[in-house]
Amino acid sequence: MAAPKIGSPLEQALAALRPGMPVQRVAEAMGDLWVPPAPHKGGEIDLLENSHGVVIRLDRDDVIGAITYNWRFTGAPVAGFQMGMTLAKARTADPGLQIGEDQPMMRGVRFGHRQLPDGAYLNVKFTLEKVNEITIRNRTAEYREPFAPPYPAPSGEPGAPFADVNFKLVVLSSLLDAKALDLGTPEQLAQHVLGRPVDLEDEGYDLIPEVLDYLARYPLDAALLAQCREIVFDGGNEIYTFPYYFWSGEDESFDVTSLTGIEHCTNLTSTHAISMIEMVDIKDVTGLPRLERLSISVDHGNLNALRDIPSLKSFRLLDTDAYRDAMTPGHPTRTLLDELKRRGVKIYVSPTTWPGAARPIPFE
Repeated sequence: MAAPKIGSPLEQALAALRPGMPVQRVAEAMGDLWVPPAPHKGGEIDLLENSHGVVIRLDRDDVIGAITYNWRFTGAPVAGFQMGMTLAKARTADPGLQIGEDQPMMRGVRFGHRQLPDGAYLNVKFTLEKVNEITIRNRTAEYREPFAPPYPAPSGEPGAPFADVNFKLVVLSSLLDAKALDLGTPEQLAQHVLGRPVDLEDEGYDLIPEVLDYLARYPLDAALLAQCREIVFDGGNEIYTFPYYFWSGEDESFDVTSLTGIEHCTNLTSTHAISMIEMVDIKDVTGLPRLERLSISVDHGNLNALRDIPSLKSFRLLDTDAYRDAMTPGHPTRTLLDELKRRGVKIYVSPTTWPGAARPIPFE
């Protein structure tokens, strides 16, 4: 039997937090990562939501009222439960956990709950019979109401400092994910820009041009851009809910056509192109001094420019033609990839289509 994970000191400290503890305990657990929550957050501490999978809510007395651990929190067990633990093991770990049936509108999702000895209420979410979220809360806690954050005035040319407004949206989404940028909710931003009440359940089925214009001219200084460390081109990025709340992702409204200006993201370490850009010209990212991971699932150009990324540690490519070339000894693509491997770069190349049912073994 595998030994249970204990996690890093940070993960252990976060896993030990409980409702009723003062805010000072949160600060101690987070250490150098601690930043007091802004007044408009209503006591929510979400700085570690996307990096470590933890969101904490303080009550009106600055005491922990609730803490949620999502699927990213894999390092340490919480109240005896490990993220990814099977339903059967969860029953064994805590026979007192009352586990319901699948949710009517969410097949494969069920919840377990129980009251802990200290009076807090434990809720465990299972997806496909594995733990993927844990919440511990004080059911009587009272919270401050959150409100809209302060919004800077728009400035500069649309898209600045980038040539493409849609690429700027991708960068803004990266900053949102990193918690370096706070736009509030899509409804709050729309109300700020339009200067009137907005109900996105009614108005969110169309693009709101004024919101898009605001985002296109959102001021991005060097300090903010320095916090952009990972860029993902994907239609599911959070940023698109702001100008177009119910955008289907099935049109080209936000497709990126130019990466000009990407060099302003001086600390960028990872780029992942899933969609939203027709082609990635690898020459465009050679000016990034800290780029370590490059993943491309769309068309690409100038593969040889990989040689000009000295910081590269990982390259992943989904492309049928490139896969064929990589599997051909003596082909220039194979020669390039072998050279990168000798340099210590981890390589993964796989086709997007293939004959038969079995997926071909990737080139690594």
